[in-house]
Amino acid sequence: MSDRMPESSAAETSFSQLEIDFIKAHMQDDVSQLMLRAGQFKGYDIKKLAAQIQSRQKAVKKLPQWSANPALTFPPALSVEQSSSEGTARYKASIVSGNQLIDITGGMGVDCFYMSQKFEQVQYFEQQAEVAATAKANFKHLGVTNIVVHAENSLENLAINNLPADWIYADPARRNANREKVVLLSGCTPDIVSNLDLLFQNAPQILLKTSPLLDIDLAAKSLKYLKEVHVIGFESECKELLFVMDLNHASNDFEIKIRIVDGAGAVLHRMDFNRETERISQVTYSDPLQYLYEPHAAVLKAGAFKTVSAAFSLDKLSINSQLYTSHALNRDFPGRTFEIIAVCKPDIKEIAKHIQGDKANLTVRNFPAKSEELRKKWKLKDGGKYYLFATTLADNSKVVVVTMKPEMA
Repeated sequence: MSDRMPESSAAETSFSQLEIDFIKAHMQDDVSQLMLRAGQFKGYDIKKLAAQIQSRQKAVKKLPQWSANPALTFPPALSVEQSSSEGTARYKASIVSGNQLIDITGGMGVDCFYMSQKFEQVQYFEQQAEVAATAKANFKHLGVTNIVVHAENSLENLAINNLPADWIYADPARRNANREKVVLLSGCTPDIVSNLDLLFQNAPQILLKTSPLLDIDLAAKSLKYLKEVHVIGFESECKELLFVMDLNHASNDFEIKIRIVDGAGAVLHRMDFNRETERISQVTYSDPLQYLYEPHAAVLKAGAFKTVSAAFSLDKLSINSQLYTSHALNRDFPGRTFEIIAVCKPDIKEIAKHIQGDKANLTVRNFPAKSEELRKKWKLKDGGKYYLFATTLADNSKVVVVTMKPEMA
């Protein structure tokens, strides 16, 4: 096992107090304008400071605890965009714990930082020396004392050294050698699938983070001892997939856990099921009733099309529409809920009878036209209090469901 990184490497990433004050004073500035005025700021490396300001602006909402710390060094803005949010990182920390964690794909270190709070010691690996040095300095400024930083290839280290742990965490890079995006696990770096045996030699449990675009069932076929798949939603998006592998999990089945979290990682909505539950769930179909439900993107990603209907006692509009309805309001539904005003033909003259003005939000679900086409055809502006759903009912009729947000009090 390698020694800790020298303190000098970490110190090189720090900012002087003057630079910290400059960043704080210009946090609200337009970065491009700040660069144009670089000549006004004698003695400052404006390119360096502008990059930090831009990254911090990206991080204000995504990483509030980090962005509030003026001493931290942030990577380029694109890296901040691609990093875990504080909420999703805190959620990961809620499902792991133990004496020793190995993070084999350290990067910016957001996940590592929050998970370190659940372990006695963490081994952070990052083969880019500069990235590792920055993470080491940031961990110090964040008051973390139980993370050992290794600026080296994690798999090569694990193949040579015996480094027993309770968990291994991996968030493989989803770009190939040409910097093109990849989705399949086999195309990511490092290749987790090919190295599972090595990883299990060092820890009985593995937490693997992947893109939300990854096909869950296809990935499941290539992973060993798969116990759970966590489908994480934040705000309106499905943010990531988490695959939990456990050496002691003997079954070939795995549980799917849908979790919609807030900015602090607290779970707002949860749903657990498996593929057999989805297969046997009974669904009833109905024309639109009093309320309309649109599942969260995480529910749709998980494939809980029938399970969500059964779990919340909802009727489905049609087999392929993925819209649901009920007489009574279900306040716990994991997604958007609307009160139905009218159901009409997909004709603007009919729609206009039920909305005021020419502004409405428009969603297309299982309908033979795109929303942009319909909006242009109907001369509708985006926004307002009305929500239109162009869809197909169980009898194959094409309709527009006119809705508004319900009173939730």
